[in-house]
Amino acid sequence: MTGPHTPPPARRSKTRNLALGIFFFIVGVIGVLIPVMPQVPFFIMSALFFSLVFPKVRRTLRRWRHRYPKLDASYKKWRGKARKKRQQSIRSRRSDRSP
Repeated sequence: MTGPHTPPPARRSKTRNLALGIFFFIVGVIGVLIPVMPQVPFFIMSALFFSLVFPKVRRTLRRWRHRYPKLDASYKKWRGKARKKRQQSIRSRRSDRSP
C-alpha cells in the first residue's frame, strides 16, 4: 500500500533504473581511466538501463539490433536461455508448493 509520501511503484522503478544506468555509466568511465578494469560491460549495462527509462535510447538500441543481425541472434539466444531457466525455476517452485 502506498502512503502519501511514497511514490507509485512505476515511478520507483523508473528512478531505480535511471540510478542504475548512471551508476554503470560512471563505473564504465572509471574503467576507461583505469586500464585494468573492463569498461564495455558497464557501458552496455548502462545502455540497457537507460533504454528502460528513455524511449529514444530504446529506439536506438532496436535500430542497432536490426542493423547487426548476428549480434541480435546471439542476444536472442542468450535471452532465450535465461527465459527457459527462469521458467523452469518457476515451475519447480510451483511443484514444490503443491501437496
